[in-house]
Amino acid sequence: AGVPIAQALSILEKQTTNKKFRKALSELSKDVESGLSLSTAMEKHPEIFTSVFVNMTRAGEVGGTMDEALNKLAEQLGKDHELVAKIRGAMIYPAVVLVAMTGAMIYMMLTIVPQLKTMFDDLGGKLPVTTRSLIWISNAFSKYLVITAGIIIFIVIAFRWAKKNILPFRLFLHKVLLKIPVFGKLTKKVNIARFARTLGSLLSSGVNVQDALQIVADSTTNLVFKDAIIKTMQKVKNGSPIAENLKSFPVFPALVPQMISVGEETGALDEILKKIAIFYDREVDNMTNNLTVLLEPMIMVLIGIMVGYLIISIITPIYTMTNMI
Repeated sequence: AGVPIAQALSILEKQTTNKKFRKALSELSKDVESGLSLSTAMEKHPEIFTSVFVNMTRAGEVGGTMDEALNKLAEQLGKDHELVAKIRGAMIYPAVVLVAMTGAMIYMMLTIVPQLKTMFDDLGGKLPVTTRSLIWISNAFSKYLVITAGIIIFIVIAFRWAKKNILPFRLFLHKVLLKIPVFGKLTKKVNIARFARTLGSLLSSGVNVQDALQIVADSTTNLVFKDAIIKTMQKVKNGSPIAENLKSFPVFPALVPQMISVGEETGALDEILKKIAIFYDREVDNMTNNLTVLLEPMIMVLIGIMVGYLIISIITPIYTMTNMI
């Protein structure tokens, strides 16, 4: 709208409710007023502005298309948020059901089953295998609850620490994730969509191919995809085309290098990448919808098995002993 950058940042600062972001905007405004470019000022806040953000802004400054670059960034952030929201939305229902089911089971093991054990002891007779196993689980919960809880907490903390600090372990987890049925395919499609969208946005903003690939690699969280992109970038430096190198990495389906090859030959790589991103966004959307439909009957079957196990374990000995009386 023709508003100077420093003034625009000042206006944004007044409208922002998040204290941390408001402080960052205030510092950006002061840095721009002192003569720094917006992209250079952004580099001082890497926890807020990623390398993608900084480099697309810098490309907009150099090309005199700052408004277009920022609009592309806004669109990309919106798409990424939408992608994550869809996946989380698909997982909320099964997660809530599993947590509630686990809570109910723990409550039964700690309160109801011990009372039933006392009743079975009074009645006498040999208990069925299912009932004995249920009582054994209940006893284990009662006697070793604190120890079990401590072990679980320790495992969770150790797992998170190892995932954050041990690179080979994190790489192993990412490889396993890509091989899990259904979820592996979903992870691949999400990463391909982000790769194509980010690379396309950077190229259309004027960032050269090598720098764009490096920025995409830096912003990629899955280490398998990150490694593939870095190796591709290194070969691109020697004059090799992107499509030719992506073919050697199984995480990229044949469709991706084929379409990128067309983009490189026609000089419309950024547009082709955007089409790839749109295609895989739709694939992710379809998969998340199907995932919800698929998980519901699976959860119902799991609940049925658990309820059936409890009913058989509790009712069978009561029925048998009643007949004996």
